[in-house]
Order: sequence, then C-alpha cells, then structure tokens
Amino acid sequence: MKASGDLTLVGELPHNLRTQRSLARQFILVAGAAILITMFILGKWVSQKVESSVAEFAGASAALYINTFIAPHLQELAYRDSLSQASTEALNKVLEQPAVRTHVTSVKIWRRDGLIIYCDNRSLIGRQFNPSSHLQQALAGRVSTQVGDRHHDDDPEGAASSLFQLAVYTPIHDANTGQVLAVLEFYENAEELQEQLSLAEAQSWAVAGVVAAGMIGALFTILSQGSRAMEQLRGSLFQRVAQLRELLRQNEALRARAERAGRNTIDGNERFMPRMAFDLRDGPAQSISLALLHMKALEQSGLVEGNAALVSNALSKALRDVWNISASLMMPEVKELSFKDALGFVIEGHGRRIQWAVHHDLSDELPTCPPEFIKIFAARFVQVCLDGLSPHAGTTRPHVCVRRDGAAVVLEIKGRCHDAGTENTTAQSIQLGLAGIWDQIESIGGTITVVNGPTGDVYLAARLPFSPEA
Repeated sequence: MKASGDLTLVGELPHNLRTQRSLARQFILVAGAAILITMFILGKWVSQKVESSVAEFAGASAALYINTFIAPHLQELAYRDSLSQASTEALNKVLEQPAVRTHVTSVKIWRRDGLIIYCDNRSLIGRQFNPSSHLQQALAGRVSTQVGDRHHDDDPEGAASSLFQLAVYTPIHDANTGQVLAVLEFYENAEELQEQLSLAEAQSWAVAGVVAAGMIGALFTILSQGSRAMEQLRGSLFQRVAQLRELLRQNEALRARAERAGRNTIDGNERFMPRMAFDLRDGPAQSISLALLHMKALEQSGLVEGNAALVSNALSKALRDVWNISASLMMPEVKELSFKDALGFVIEGHGRRIQWAVHHDLSDELPTCPPEFIKIFAARFVQVCLDGLSPHAGTTRPHVCVRRDGAAVVLEIKGRCHDAGTENTTAQSIQLGLAGIWDQIESIGGTITVVNGPTGDVYLAARLPFSPEA
C-alpha cells in the first residue's frame, strides 16, 4: 500500500511541473507588464524633466539677451508708476529692431500690482489682472518659463496662436537697489526648441524601450532555460515512473509467489508434523514402553539388581519427553470448526488435560471464515503457550483474550511461566513449538511479543493479519 501511495505521488509530479510552467508564464507576463509600466512612467518623468530643464535654460538665455535691450528704458519705474512717452517710444524702437523681432513675437510689461504698463497690443495697456503663478515667481525675483501654444488667460480677446512658443517671465531689477521694478513677459518663437525637445523625448523613450526590452529579454531567456530544464526533468520523471511501475509489478509478482510458497510450506508442515507425532508415538514410544514393561518384570522376578532403578527412571523420562514432543506437534482437529470455536476447543481441551479451568475472553467480532492457515496458527499459538504455562501457579491462572483489530486478530495470553528469565529462556520454557510457529507467523506479516515479569509472570501476544473480507 505504501508503494502504491508513493507511485500516486510520483504520478502527480508531471502535473506539478505543468503548474510550475503556468506560474512561470504568469510571472513573465506580470513582470513584463510591470517593467513596461515602470519604463512608461520613468520615460514620461524624464521627458518632463528634460523639457523643463531645456525650457529654463532657453528662457534664462533669452531673458538675459532681452534684458540688455529693455531694462535700461524701465529704470524710471523706480520713482514713478508708469512709463514716460520717451521710454515708450524707446521700447517701440527696440522691439522693432530685426535682432529682437526675429525671436520675440509678443511683449508685456507688468507692474508689481498686476497692471499692464506696456504691451504690443495697445488695448491691454492700463488693464489689471490677477497675477498668474509664473508672474508671481518673476515678481519674487526668479525667471519663469512655459512652453506650448500661446494662449493668454489675461487676454480678454482670447488671443491665440498655433505657433509653438516659449513664454518667459523675467524680473526687471533696479540698477541701484536690485529691487524688482516690473516683470517683462515675452513670447519667443520656439519651433527650433520644439524640435530639440521632440528629439530629446524620442531619445528618452528609445532608451526606456531598450532597457525594458533588455530586461524582458533577460527574463524570457531565464524562463526559456527553466522551461527546457523542466521539460528534461519531466521526461526523466516519466522514465522513472515507468521504471517504478515495472518494479512494483515485479515486486507484486514476487510477493505473490513468496506468499504462495509460504502457504505451500505451511500446508506441508501441517501434514508432516501430525505424521511425525504419530510416528513418535507408535515407534519409539511403543518401544520404550515395552522396555519398561520388561524392566518391571525383571525387577519383580529378582533377576536384575543394581542399576535397574536408574535405567527404569531414564526410560520413564524418555517416554515422557516423547509424549510431550508428540503432544506439541499434534494439532487438534479444527478444520471443520469456525475460528472462534476452534480457539475454544483448544482452550477447553487444555483445561481438561490439566484439570484446571483457563479464563478466556473470545470477542464476538472475530472473523468467521479466515484463511485456513490463520486458524491453524492461532490454535497452535494458544496451545503451545498454554502448554508452557505452569498449572500450579497459585492464584495466577492463565488468561486468554482474543480480539479483532481491523484486518488482524490479536491473541493475548497472561500467566506464570515454569522458569522466569530472559525472552530466550521464556521461549524455551514454552517448549520447542513456539520457535517454529514464530517464523511461520512472521512469514505472513504477523508478530509475536513475549514480555517477562520479574516474578515469573509472562505476557504473550500474537498479531495475525488476514483479509478484511473474512
């Protein structure tokens, strides 16, 4: 049964391998998706960082360039709230110069309170708006930039342009005190910048894609190698399973042959031992009995003297030994009896022979028709053990308990042995029959237990397995 369970477990290994391969595929899919998402987020972040850095650098350069033309004409804002006519005309001339007009598409100058004091769109001059975040940064003294299509929230006409432009908010400082006098907002044509940003974004996405492809490729390579190794292992396991099945089949055939040979041997022994017992009883026992009769006749006639008594005693002892051996080899006729009745027959026969009742407890759950050799083994075990127990043990009478334990019969005998001692001494004191039946019971998978007590008490037990259908 254990081998069958192991075979079932081994048979499940290919299924476990398929499960592992399915998990490996799930791993590569999940890992690939995670890598792609991570690379997408990383690429987006890098693109934004590149765009922001390039825009800030371009804005700072443009602001420095424009400030050199416009800042000198705004210094009067340090002591007045608006530009003079001369400053306005000077600004118009500056913005109309080709070097400025080529790059700058629109200009606004903001006062600190959000009032537009100069604009190329004259309708916005004198208008006041809430400062935007970029305007607030410029008022705080920092250059702020923004890239994209031009659209002004502060333009009431919603002026818009399809050009890609760079919006720059640069503070105008007082040349003497360094305070922010106003904010210059101008828009620069950023078509070339857009090309640079697009190229940088494409390069960042390309790098992210190459890294992602490399990582996924590495995972796929590892998975492929693992899959090939699992396929090889699967093929090897299939071969091992086939070999194991063949070995189990051969083992089962050998076990059946061994069991059949054991039963044939047991049957042969059961036929041989009664015949041997009869031969001992009818042969040497008869001759010894005849010799004893002649010795007694000679003693009575006075023809022999001296050692006649010794010879007579030796012959009497030999006769008792022959009878004891014959009794231990002979098996009561139990073939026609049920299992329980056969055990009762042996126990009661022993009680009649020693003229002392043997306590016994035979369970009603005992099998009715077990294999013949099981019944013979059980009856012989009980007979041999009871023959070895002392019939004069005071209050300690032999007690026999037979019960069923699953697919086995358990026989337990308690009593007092003739000679206390070790297990080997006890086995010898229970006569020669126990040593022979010990091997027979173990040959069918049974066990015999002998436990000695310090005062001569002995516990004998045998466990005999049988078919559950019995």
